[in-house]
Amino acid sequence: MRCLVVLIIICFKCNIVECLSTGRGSLDLNIKSTSEQYELVANQPLLMQIEAMETGIIIKVANLSTSITFIIFQIHSQRLTLTLSLTNTYNYESTVKGNNIGLIYRVATPGSAAMVYLNNTHNATVDVLLAAFTYTANDPIPGGCSLEFPQEEAPYLKLQYSHVLTTVDFQLANLGISKDCEDSVTKNSLEYDIYLYFLKQNELGAEEYFSSLIKLLSIDSIQKFGRKIHSLHHSEKTSLAFSSYPRKGAAYAVIVRDTTLKTSAAYVPILSYSCDVIEGSTNSCADIGDVVGTVVTFLIGLLGLFMCFFGHRFFKTEMFFVGFLAMLAVSLPLFELGTQLSNEDVIVTGILLGVLSGMIWILVWVCLGIPVVSLLLTGGVLGYLFASLIFFTPFGSLDSLRNGVSYSMVFMSIILFLTAFLLPLNKLLSIAATSLVGSYSFTVSIDQFTRGSLSYIVLNSIRHGYNHFVEAFVYTPFQTNEIVLSVVWGILSISGAVFQVYRERNRPPFPPPPYRTWRTYVQATRELENSSDEESHDQEREPLIQSRLPALLYGATVDAVTGERLLDGMAQNH
Repeated sequence: MRCLVVLIIICFKCNIVECLSTGRGSLDLNIKSTSEQYELVANQPLLMQIEAMETGIIIKVANLSTSITFIIFQIHSQRLTLTLSLTNTYNYESTVKGNNIGLIYRVATPGSAAMVYLNNTHNATVDVLLAAFTYTANDPIPGGCSLEFPQEEAPYLKLQYSHVLTTVDFQLANLGISKDCEDSVTKNSLEYDIYLYFLKQNELGAEEYFSSLIKLLSIDSIQKFGRKIHSLHHSEKTSLAFSSYPRKGAAYAVIVRDTTLKTSAAYVPILSYSCDVIEGSTNSCADIGDVVGTVVTFLIGLLGLFMCFFGHRFFKTEMFFVGFLAMLAVSLPLFELGTQLSNEDVIVTGILLGVLSGMIWILVWVCLGIPVVSLLLTGGVLGYLFASLIFFTPFGSLDSLRNGVSYSMVFMSIILFLTAFLLPLNKLLSIAATSLVGSYSFTVSIDQFTRGSLSYIVLNSIRHGYNHFVEAFVYTPFQTNEIVLSVVWGILSISGAVFQVYRERNRPPFPPPPYRTWRTYVQATRELENSSDEESHDQEREPLIQSRLPALLYGATVDAVTGERLLDGMAQNH
């Protein structure tokens, strides 16, 4: 009987362990409270694991200098949220929950130890990055003038994302001597530097995640590895928008500087992939991309490769190509903003309208037959790509262009200038457009499969049709993948242009207009029929003997009435 009881207890414990390790089962488990304690070295990050359902963990920093007045504790977790608190009662005002969180601990007694409490309420082990950075009374207090966050001093950042925009919010800082937040000295003394750091592309693992965050913990490392995006003052908004790139990790950091005392402090950095790294979630990174978009991009890439080398020779195909692309660029943001259609429905609708637009533009060439008119849209498409390329460079990140009117005027000016400049050289415009746009389409089809960023040259321009995107900081990761594809694009463009110029060197600038050719043929046929009827009618009225007189007098070589050579006329009749 005693053996049976022991066996039941062992089986019960094994079932509990299995549920904890696999996450399966429906056992109602109580969170276990522990008094486990971890001691950190100040200003030194620590990677560790927190066991499942473990709470009340004490994070402690000892051996502090007497000059230390406050400490910023910060916790980072990639997949699951954690809870950090200044007290073991977890009051709302002293507790924060998230993936990249932090709290300010005020040192009451100089040199005394500091501690915070950490909870893991998930049924899974969590990898975390812990850090505690110390500051003196002369250093500014990040988030020390918190008005919107629950804590009075909130040194962390809040982040919200969509597939288009990522918004980062932070609270204003205070001076180390804790002056009134409304004091003019406090406001005028503090400035904020915003930094951005891109992770390696398509790297969603924990190693890259934590190694990237470690680079943005201290002030020196932020300035070394981060890219300074913007500096703002107290009068500017502390809510910043950035362009989103799903599956491409981006870390954001903020440094507050006291311009009077020449001191500074760093906020808790935050990292996002613009998607959820947990598989099976609603916005999972594994679900980025769809079959319809991939197939369409591949087909457009094949057509673009053909246009790169034979676009001008097949002029009607060129007209369809530019008409299709122009409508696609216009329709995608309109339908995504103005309708409730899914992504696949938006793409399919845009394709159908693009095909219709391409056929209409072919009819414009067929009916009018004027190259300058037909090449207006070609110049517009080339100008759009060229303007998008310019705004893809650091030029597009100028603060003066983060305004709807300024952006639109500069963008349209580039398109109109390029079109007007190349339109008199219509053959050159046609060859340049087909080679550049066609090679870019083919390169983007490769970029789609490698999950690169080259497609965002045009996508970022299309995104400016979305609400508030024009106010966003548009910085795109440009790494090894983009460098290789840029070289491929350049080689294809030059090769296609040289090949077309060589191929078309002895040909007419443009093919004969289809409608005019057909109309000229019809008119010539009617004139020939009318002239034949008149000649036959005149011959019936002339005397027979007179009709043979030229042959008798001139040896049947010259007509007595018209003076034309009969042999030539006979040859023409035959």
